[in-house]
Amino acid sequence: MSKNSFQIVVIRHGFSLGNALQTLSGQSDVPLMEKGRKELVKFRETYKFIDTDLYYSSDLSRCISTFEALFGPEKKLDKTFKELREIDFRERENERFLSRDKLVALFEKWIVDDPEAQGVESFDEIKDRMLKVFYQTLDDLKNNNLHSATLFTHSCAMRCLLIGLGLFTRDQYHQISVKNGQGYVINVEYDDKLVIKECVALFDYLEKKNK
Repeated sequence: MSKNSFQIVVIRHGFSLGNALQTLSGQSDVPLMEKGRKELVKFRETYKFIDTDLYYSSDLSRCISTFEALFGPEKKLDKTFKELREIDFRERENERFLSRDKLVALFEKWIVDDPEAQGVESFDEIKDRMLKVFYQTLDDLKNNNLHSATLFTHSCAMRCLLIGLGLFTRDQYHQISVKNGQGYVINVEYDDKLVIKECVALFDYLEKKNK
């Protein structure tokens, strides 16, 4: 890998209590469910996960527990960031959305800045904080002569990052697959400017272990 080439892996947390209860638990510190932990262990047993130079995570426990399930205890988390958190639902935090259709309808309004979906953290606010950590990660790698990092984050936050990087458009928001414990591998060149060379779904990129 050349000195200006870097690899960023972005992974969503495993199945959490908020997922189980169908609540808008954006910045609430809901834990990983045992179902989620078992699924992550199965992923670890099935795939050869990439050993990166750095591991950064949202400071919420469901992301930290996901890192531990996939990489601990051999690897250590280098740093946590509040900026890698999920959308802040503010007054709607922990409200039950009851059905998948209602959740999709809410975000369809939110992504186009419909007034009916205001009162929560905006797309641009999330995009900007996610890009801030993405570029800080690249700077940390470059300044320390390293080449790869893994970021543990959340579904909406991941989508906003990928859109912010120009990999998708806002109207493709719901087409971005962000299943629990899965994510993307982004290969870039970064010197005076960022050039994205490749973005691949994580499980399409990883090799399976020999059974």
